[in-house]
Amino acid sequence: MNQSILLQTALALPNPDIEALIQGRTIAAMPRMFLNPGRTFALYPANISVDLLSADRYYRSSFLPVAQKALDRLNSDKVLIKAWARCEFCKPLDNSESLEAVSRLTIWKTEALQQTLQQRPFIFLAHLRVYLLPQPLEMPVQSSGNFVSLPKSLNVTDSTPVLSDFIFAKRHQQLKKLEPPEHPELEELQSALVQMPINNLTVKERSDAQQLNRQVKIFLGWSSDNDVSQLEPDLAWINTIAALGNRTKEIDADKSNYQAGTDFENVVRDSLEFLGFTVDYAHKGGAGGLDLFCSKPYPLVGECKAVQGATRG
Repeated sequence: MNQSILLQTALALPNPDIEALIQGRTIAAMPRMFLNPGRTFALYPANISVDLLSADRYYRSSFLPVAQKALDRLNSDKVLIKAWARCEFCKPLDNSESLEAVSRLTIWKTEALQQTLQQRPFIFLAHLRVYLLPQPLEMPVQSSGNFVSLPKSLNVTDSTPVLSDFIFAKRHQQLKKLEPPEHPELEELQSALVQMPINNLTVKERSDAQQLNRQVKIFLGWSSDNDVSQLEPDLAWINTIAALGNRTKEIDADKSNYQAGTDFENVVRDSLEFLGFTVDYAHKGGAGGLDLFCSKPYPLVGECKAVQGATRG
């Protein structure tokens, strides 16, 4: 039976770190305080400095393309919360620990862990069980403390875990014991698949690459066989784009016109990226502004209307 949980706060973590948790690439987070096991919270993607290191010195090469994309998506006015988590384990690390071993099992370089220890007496390494929200929550940017208050309480269930019970338990024990990763070469392959330019690929080649990517992720333990029939987090827009576009005031009585329009614009951008377009995130609507602009493979300008029966043209 799914457990119902009420969330009122969110843990602030660097946006790339949350993206890694959502994608199942890691179960580890570095909060700035000790987290009691069993504590639950949403995950707030913050524009937190990565301890004075550039992204290429902070994140491992296999994760760097994802990290750079996550950093590019940061918005100075609003954030999108996609997931919540439960802390399953937390321990402080100091110089007596093998930072190199921790690095091999996470997204951070050894250099980044060493730099963090120069600024703090401990690194708190938390093991998080992550669950996807049925609908992302958009909220204004807040000052990044350890935790931020949500604009409204979220009633969630544990029915949508990123990782299955078996895979999470295996990864949890591996990280606790600092066992070496089993297939580091496949992590490099998965990184290469993510970076593969798809604009010049045929539909079949693109489908084959996506299928190989899913299979590699399953083999690495970043997802499970049960997830094959489910959508990846980046493809969640497929289930929501129609409903967001056909918005009715009766159904969305608690949502402003601005919020409804922004939700629709976000999923339209996701769908265009999936099709191979390069989206320019400098254009995000607003008064007199373009809702979206794509520069490749050809210029594309879009105006989004989230209303049932909108005029087409």
